[in-house]
Amino acid sequence: MKHVFLIKPLEKDIHPFVSTIKSIMKGKDYDIHFSRFDGHVSEIIAQYEEKVRFYSVGGDGFLNQVIQSLIYTTHELVVIPYGTGNDFSRLINISKDPEEILRMSLNRETIKSDVIKMNERYVINTACFGLDALVANTVHDKKGGYVKSLLRNVVGYPFYEVKLEDEEGILYEGQVTLCVIANGRYYGGGFCIAPDAYINDGYMDIVILPKINKWRAPYYLAKILSKSIHKYKKTFVKKVKACTIYTEGSTNIDGEQYEGNVLRVKIVPQAVNIVL
Repeated sequence: MKHVFLIKPLEKDIHPFVSTIKSIMKGKDYDIHFSRFDGHVSEIIAQYEEKVRFYSVGGDGFLNQVIQSLIYTTHELVVIPYGTGNDFSRLINISKDPEEILRMSLNRETIKSDVIKMNERYVINTACFGLDALVANTVHDKKGGYVKSLLRNVVGYPFYEVKLEDEEGILYEGQVTLCVIANGRYYGGGFCIAPDAYINDGYMDIVILPKINKWRAPYYLAKILSKSIHKYKKTFVKKVKACTIYTEGSTNIDGEQYEGNVLRVKIVPQAVNIVL
């Protein structure tokens, strides 16, 4: 099988992982491609008609670009973490080391993973619509990472209204602090927001923390850190196959900002062949 590495450049075509690829893949049939512009990844993937094992070398946002062209194909996917959060890799790889993951992947088979379709975009990990989306969209603006960004933004956050409904009626309606639709479990650089989520169970996990007292934000942050926010009595948790989301606040999918106030989401089962 041919191996194709898709890389998000760090500086022009200079990337520290290239030498690792060349060392490990010596004697094997492989190509290396750098993504140079929006939509370039899809153009690269379209060049390969036969079954290929693609390697996404980047973060969650770059992985989101890669999966758009892999839905219901025979191609395979290896996730090599080289981004800021690497939350989906955190779920499917037992190692955080890119070199070790590459070596291990060569002897691994694939499983079929679900994805979420949101309007016309596919989501591999999570989509969020509350304060967490605002934080995710601005976390790189200042130093300090996700935790400091959350505490900094909660002070002036207006707690936007979010409504979720399915074919049977309204699932949730009200002001929210955190609102997540999850296929994976982690977001924000390692926060286990949906510990009961599975990538191949045929469901999306909704996790909503309603409006809170801003000064108690550290308390709720502690619950997220301890993987227990879903057990808090005020937290709304539900597994669904499809729903429509109405929101005036920020939206973030797989670590990247997304524009849209009416979002039709559904699970797309067993859509991508992923190497664990």
